Amino acid sequence: MLGRIFANTAKQISRSGWSAWASISVMTLAFLVATIFGGLAYVSNVYIQYIESKSNVLVFFEEGMDKEVIDALQSKWANNPKVKDITYTTEEDAYNLYADYTAVVQKEVYTVLKTKESKTLPSSLDIQIYSLSELAALKSDLEADIEAANKDLQIINTSQVSENPASFPQVTYQYSKDPTQKPIVLKVDDQSLDQLRQVLYFLRVVGIAVLAILFIGIFFFTFLAIEFRLQSQTEEIGVMQLVGGSLFFIRSPYILEGGFYGLVGAAISSLLIGGFLVAVFVLNKSSTVSVFLYKMFNQLPWPDISGLGLVAAVIGLSLVGFLIGALSSYLSIRRYIR
Repeated sequence: MLGRIFANTAKQISRSGWSAWASISVMTLAFLVATIFGGLAYVSNVYIQYIESKSNVLVFFEEGMDKEVIDALQSKWANNPKVKDITYTTEEDAYNLYADYTAVVQKEVYTVLKTKESKTLPSSLDIQIYSLSELAALKSDLEADIEAANKDLQIINTSQVSENPASFPQVTYQYSKDPTQKPIVLKVDDQSLDQLRQVLYFLRVVGIAVLAILFIGIFFFTFLAIEFRLQSQTEEIGVMQLVGGSLFFIRSPYILEGGFYGLVGAAISSLLIGGFLVAVFVLNKSSTVSVFLYKMFNQLPWPDISGLGLVAAVIGLSLVGFLIGALSSYLSIRRYIR
């Protein structure tokens, strides 16, 4: 019986002619766009994870700051549940990093920097957080601690003694630059980070909405294509019912036909996107597009997917197409075959 069902399905597809090709073309285009928008939504999610893994908050210390003050703040903030990690950059390392950067992109600044006698720049604490949603709360905590620390560091001509030894150790400290500037400064570009987070969140929402609309479009297109076929075969269906054909036997070819259109469309779209990615990242690695994309997205935390995993992804997407096509066909034939 199954053999006859598959034979009837193949016969119906071959008899569909331009209708079958039109269905496959629409399925391919819809799944192609859906895959692209789904990929954009996924990339935006990965990019948010990447931003959250970077150092989002920087605390700078005036040159000459006693290390015990820095250690006290670092130890306190390390216990904050919002903080993922803290990295300390010494004054010498800060100078070397900035010198390496300006030597490449800002030659004039590098020339001036090399004339600096001390070969140091303000040290810093680079603070990573678990989620950008916690940035505002963490900023408030840090600002309170930094304000207390700045008040605790009284400037004298030759020394500075902590007013609250229980909070901060007694240190010898003197401003190395402008005495009107605070010795500890918090730098957070929270406005830009929040805007970026909102943009990426918007992209994810738009991607999901577009995916939903496209899948609904695929569903109804298959529904109408099968219904059009059924209208032209009402007499044939009636004859099969009169001779005792079961509902399962009559409906199955139409269900499989719709599933076939969805499966082929999804498979073709997957192969087209896969072929593009292979052409860009494997066959033509030195092209301008490949180098640009590599620099833009290489540092993102991509999952480790093997070749077998990619094949499984193509198969999975094809099965999704089959299920959508089969379901829409089933709902369509219920009106004609009862």
